[in-house]
Amino acid sequence: MFSSSDRSQIVVFDVETTVPRPGQGVGILEFGAILVCPRTLVELESYSTLLQPLDLTLISTLSDRRNGINKDAIISSPTFSQIADKVYDILQGRIWAGHNILRFDCPLIREAFAEINRPPPEPKDTIDTLPLLTQRFGRRAGDMKV
Repeated sequence: MFSSSDRSQIVVFDVETTVPRPGQGVGILEFGAILVCPRTLVELESYSTLLQPLDLTLISTLSDRRNGINKDAIISSPTFSQIADKVYDILQGRIWAGHNILRFDCPLIREAFAEINRPPPEPKDTIDTLPLLTQRFGRRAGDMKV
């Protein structure tokens, strides 16, 4: 999976996280990505996994209500360090796309790699849908959850 050497492809990705609480960090609970051909916009490959944060106390009932991920769902899931090679291969040198990735997802990915003392992947370019949707929907575009 994601073995193609064509780095002009677009990778649409998203992370789900714990809900931040005062004095605590944020844990990544899920990483998902779809590799798309830039010419046809056809899905080429996909990858998704739940993740177990190193600190399980970061998972609260707020996290469960926000994204439906609770401790029971992730207890047997891998940690970020266990999938870091896969995430790096998916993202490195490709065009990154997603909603609010510049302010949210990208910094979290970089922090996750920093926490395991590894250099983060770097995008060839980025496409963030937040600015486009903000023009159309105003401030509602920041949280497009229904």
